[in-house]
Amino acid sequence: MYPPPATKIKHFGSLRTAAIWAGILGVVQSIIWMGLTITAICAFNCVVYITNDLTYGTMVKTVFFDLYFKGGCKMSPSDYQNYDQTILNTVTTVFDPSQILIWDSVYLGVSVCWLIVSIVLLLWVRKDNPKQTLTAIYTWAFFVAAICCMDIASGVIFGVDYARFNDAALKYNANSVNSGEIYPMAATLIAGGVAAISMMIISFKGFVLWFINFGLLVYLLMRAIRIATDKDGVDTLFNPRKDSNDILTTRPPIRAYEEEKVEIQAYNNAAYLPDTRSVAETIEVNEGAIVRAAHMSMDSNLLDRRFRDLNAFQQYPAPNPQNSRPLRQQSQVPVQETIVVATAGFPQPDYSPQPSPNGILRPHQY
Repeated sequence: MYPPPATKIKHFGSLRTAAIWAGILGVVQSIIWMGLTITAICAFNCVVYITNDLTYGTMVKTVFFDLYFKGGCKMSPSDYQNYDQTILNTVTTVFDPSQILIWDSVYLGVSVCWLIVSIVLLLWVRKDNPKQTLTAIYTWAFFVAAICCMDIASGVIFGVDYARFNDAALKYNANSVNSGEIYPMAATLIAGGVAAISMMIISFKGFVLWFINFGLLVYLLMRAIRIATDKDGVDTLFNPRKDSNDILTTRPPIRAYEEEKVEIQAYNNAAYLPDTRSVAETIEVNEGAIVRAAHMSMDSNLLDRRFRDLNAFQQYPAPNPQNSRPLRQQSQVPVQETIVVATAGFPQPDYSPQPSPNGILRPHQY
């Protein structure tokens, strides 16, 4: 009679809030890392300017560029200062600049997809469309999971590079008091360690952002799984639904114009018979006239004493004990019934006038 209620998501506020945070952070972070990867690609092609003077202040920047971003191009001395790389080349990094270029290109593509799905997440998470909400969450979660995995891999790789530069720097003397020769260019190993640990921190997005992304990923995936596995036809939800205390959201809809089955209440009184809903023709008896007629009858003294008590006379007789007697079905057609209060054996009242003492009927005198 009524169309089924539309599927909705209970406790939508928490889901919408998490989706907004995930979408905004995804848009901001994806734009930042797109810029960083494009800068790295440009640095590999010797487009980005580094420095034209090699000092201890510019050594970290120069070594950082030379280790991870300088390609096979030839830079002019005015754009790049040549220096002794003998000690620096004694340490082999996990990724060379050409492999870093491939990694940056893949990360750039994933970042572009991350930007798109973050915008979709902001627009598609709606309360009245669970299917569209699931599509947005699953798509966003796929690319964020890929980003998190790539961040872990690159962070571990640059962490290995930092350990190698640190071990190599421990082999060189930096003080004239100690025995051994001092190599000023061994400072490039320290610069290489700083570059490696900087790349590790950048890969992990400062660690804090990585944990935020991972937490939002787990939260939204849990809610999406609850929505997808819910089989309730009335409403779709991701928080506990069966033990909810919200009566307004868990009670069945009110159907004011539908016919409902009426349950017949069973009584423990064995002498009670439920009335059938039928039109009955009743005869009203004047109780006072019956009592007076019973006392005026000549044979009233011969009757049983119980007829003098009208209340005892009207008691219900106990029906036959039937424990499994089915309830009478309600008839669609009204049944005409006649209820007679008096029973057989009750004396007929005598309303004839009493005879005069001398047996002569006198006419009425007016």
